[in-house]
Amino acid sequence: MEMLKEMKLSTEEFDKARRVINKMVHLDMTIIVQSYEQLINEGIAAQSKTLMEMSTPVTQIWNGILLLPLVGIIDSKRAQDIMNSTLGKISETQARSFILDISGVAVVDTAVANHLIKITKATRLMGCECTISGVSPAIAQTIVDLGIDVGSVKTTANMRAALLGAFEKMGMEIREIQ
Repeated sequence: MEMLKEMKLSTEEFDKARRVINKMVHLDMTIIVQSYEQLINEGIAAQSKTLMEMSTPVTQIWNGILLLPLVGIIDSKRAQDIMNSTLGKISETQARSFILDISGVAVVDTAVANHLIKITKATRLMGCECTISGVSPAIAQTIVDLGIDVGSVKTTANMRAALLGAFEKMGMEIREIQ
């Protein structure tokens, strides 16, 4: 502004020049803010992807056997993420047995229970048998109270039983070395 004043411009020219400079400054600030916002959003997206992968760690524990231990709260979004990562891993490994351990899950509502049933059906369509292990008394009672049909769903009370069933399906057995 001091430089503009030194130029001895008319009031009208001075105001016009001031407005042009203000527009340029605002444009520069807008570009900076948008660039910063884009960087932040990319960082958040990467963190979300990493968090999703960490919250649904489908692991191949043996040739043809996958395991996903779930801990914490499962909502519909996380249940969908579980479905996606499970089906992707089944496709990648050609697994024939999948254990979904829910012993670390305290509460299951109607939507989540339905998602669990859908996961078992989808895995079956891919030629992989799904066993839900770690069904607590509270979750069993909730599912029964909700009236959800679990007739075709294979369940076990603990992961040990699920593992033994998976090994048996693969024609293997675990025994002590003497």
